[in-house]
Amino acid sequence: MLSILKSALNANAKEMGIVSNNIANVNSTAFKKSKTNFEHIYSRDRSSSPSKFSGQGVGVSDPLLQMSQGSLKTTNGALDLAITGLGFFTIVHEETLETPFFTRDGSFNITATGEVVTNDGLKVMGYLGEDNQILKNIVIPPNKINEDETTSMLSNINVDSSGKITATYGFDDEVVIGNFILASFPNETGLRQVGNNRYEINSKSGLPNFGFPMDAAFGKIESGNLERSNVDITSEMITMLKAQQAFSGVSRLLQTEVDITKRLIDG
Repeated sequence: MLSILKSALNANAKEMGIVSNNIANVNSTAFKKSKTNFEHIYSRDRSSSPSKFSGQGVGVSDPLLQMSQGSLKTTNGALDLAITGLGFFTIVHEETLETPFFTRDGSFNITATGEVVTNDGLKVMGYLGEDNQILKNIVIPPNKINEDETTSMLSNINVDSSGKITATYGFDDEVVIGNFILASFPNETGLRQVGNNRYEINSKSGLPNFGFPMDAAFGKIESGNLERSNVDITSEMITMLKAQQAFSGVSRLLQTEVDITKRLIDG
């Protein structure tokens, strides 16, 4: 009995931790809430039939990602990009896909050298020019050398619904730079959260499939917008209250069981 009550106490504590994380990220761009994944714990009853199992409590496996769409917040930022529908941006520490991260947080910036990066400097990957085969770090040159050897400065950036990036130099000299690319997964809820609204692939998620926004099942890009968190604060507060009540109730039962066991031992 003690082991069953302890397992319930641990499960309640883990649920409160998951819900607390959801609540803490209610204002985080494109954050996806998690749901507690309870599971029964069984052991084989060797005293009778080998196929008979008895309950040994409750456990919590990996939290279940809830990938529902968050509402959009208009910012009018040229490199504030929301995804509506299926897909993730691909970001890396270096210009390589060996250890990529995936995110729906499209609050990007441009460096002095033209690299498109996340708020903390990770590089955003896409296709450049006519090369639609190899993902590269997206670079939007800050200036353009004209045929008469004069220099035009970058004056505007436009990203359309299909992810196409068009840069304007000077007053009206438009140059297509490349394309933002989205990634999808056989099981996106299986992605592993690594903090900062980023995910890594694993055996549960499967390998990424890359494609253009609005192609096939991929979603589209909403330039000048950011996706809000999909956390419903009211719902999470109710879940937290229920978890706290359950934790308190199990704690009392556990203490009662401990007291009874101690009295029996003391005789």
